[in-house]
Amino acid sequence: MTELQALVGLAGAPVVAALVTVVKPFLPNDKFYPLAALFFGILWNLLLAQVLGQTLGVAVLMGVLSGLSASGAYSSVKALRA
Repeated sequence: MTELQALVGLAGAPVVAALVTVVKPFLPNDKFYPLAALFFGILWNLLLAQVLGQTLGVAVLMGVLSGLSASGAYSSVKALRA
């Protein structure tokens, strides 16, 4: 994995956060936001893996990291507002 691939994979965290914001009205409970972030993070990085030629294992790992980053950023902003 090159530095560019890692940067592109982790830079997907704002995209993942935006996608979670879009699906919020369709989720029954706030507890599903981190799961949605993980799902979108993995999906985003699997799509990028096809474009950048990454292996699936690396894509899933980067997806988990970007999903966790997105859910952590959302939790931090939520805590600051309270």
